Amino acid sequence: MMAKEQIDAILEREKEGLVALSQYIQQNPELGGEEFKSSKALCDYLEQKGFTVQRGVGPFDTAFIANMKKGEGGPHIAFCAEYDALPDVGHACGHHLIGVASAAAGLALAKLEVDEPFEVTVIGTHDEEGVGGKIDLINEGAFEGVDIAMMFHPGYSTIIDVKSLAFHSYDFIFHGENAHAASEPWLGKNALDGVLHLFSGVNALRQHVKPDVRIHGIIKEGGKATNIVPHRAVAEFCVRSVDNDYLEEVCEQVLNIAKGAALMSGTEVEINEIGHPYAAMVSNQTLVDLYQESLDAFEYVDRSKHHEGMGSIDMGNVSLKVPSIHPVLSLTDKLVPGHTKEFADMCNTPQAYDMMVLAGKTMAHTCWKVIQSKELQQKIKEEFMSLDGSRIPT
Repeated sequence: MMAKEQIDAILEREKEGLVALSQYIQQNPELGGEEFKSSKALCDYLEQKGFTVQRGVGPFDTAFIANMKKGEGGPHIAFCAEYDALPDVGHACGHHLIGVASAAAGLALAKLEVDEPFEVTVIGTHDEEGVGGKIDLINEGAFEGVDIAMMFHPGYSTIIDVKSLAFHSYDFIFHGENAHAASEPWLGKNALDGVLHLFSGVNALRQHVKPDVRIHGIIKEGGKATNIVPHRAVAEFCVRSVDNDYLEEVCEQVLNIAKGAALMSGTEVEINEIGHPYAAMVSNQTLVDLYQESLDAFEYVDRSKHHEGMGSIDMGNVSLKVPSIHPVLSLTDKLVPGHTKEFADMCNTPQAYDMMVLAGKTMAHTCWKVIQSKELQQKIKEEFMSLDGSRIPT
């Protein structure tokens, strides 16, 4: 039996178990960093299928690395599994589908009866929704030695060459001095004024940035009582762009606005970056074309009538470390945004689980093409190496 036929046969035999695994994760939603049941279920499944499983990576208890080698040498393939849920709406981003699709793709390659050597790893990436767990795992060395990485995502449109927005997030803490707002206001230094000047400056900046830039903020603290000049006020801003380098320029402007707002209000500003900076996704075009070819072989019908806007994904950081793709496959021809109850319900249907298995097959087919072709391996590597190294966020 040809390798492609083997992949399909393996996953058809395993389909019932894969769907049951995904449904278990769906029925037991856990927030980022607390995915103990989901992580254990995936680890148990992969271990039973012959993978060597490392449960916990560095200080991250719910991350894992499941590995299998086929012979010596050959490319090292990694599939990224997500499995954290969202507050209130559960698996409204389809991570129960994503995690199991990656396990399925890894299993399909691991069970191939072929002579070509390769290594396959399923990397369990914790807390995608919160801190960007893949960035933690990059820092822990989980992607060292990996030649290509991929995952899929369900959506309401089909996009193979996925783009995303790089972002930085900051807390701006303005420190002033209390005073009685009526009797001696001149003795105070109004921290809230600093925040308001910051918002005004950012609003003025919007006219002078490129159309892909997004700057959005909230006031987290603004004072305790109207008759007290607030000595402390806090704003949080997220700054995004599709261009990693341009984002750094815009962030510098925003930080300078904050410093100017402090001067204008006679206060001091403390600036703290929140979490990890996210990089924009840089899809490897060779892998994009190979995946599209694999998808077309199934006579996949693109049901999309809409085009999803861009958010930010930690797979963007992976794409700067390893040649990567992050295709999105549509579950519907209706506009059903992610992170909603409607999307969560749509991700728990027979159609969604069929799509999950299809994603596993197409990712495995794509990687098999790479495994058996040194020419493709070199092409993917050369394309990746041609990218500007300065694109990595700081």
